Amino acid sequence: MTIRIGTNKVFCTRRKDHREYLWQRINELRNEVIDDVLIGEKNGRMPVKQLKQKAQLIRKYSRRLKLLDT
Repeated sequence: MTIRIGTNKVFCTRRKDHREYLWQRINELRNEVIDDVLIGEKNGRMPVKQLKQKAQLIRKYSRRLKLLDT
């Protein structure tokens, strides 16, 4: 998308930036889930609420990413 300001043209890449943000956030959440599981295994207690919440966010961001790609 190009935005014209006076005689200048500015290229806006919000969609691409948002796609990159979603990929980064999904990878961060996956790493956090892995860390939580390893820590939970070590302590003998799994943080189930945190894992469910992070899984829901991963699913939500994956759906948004899929919509952006189509």
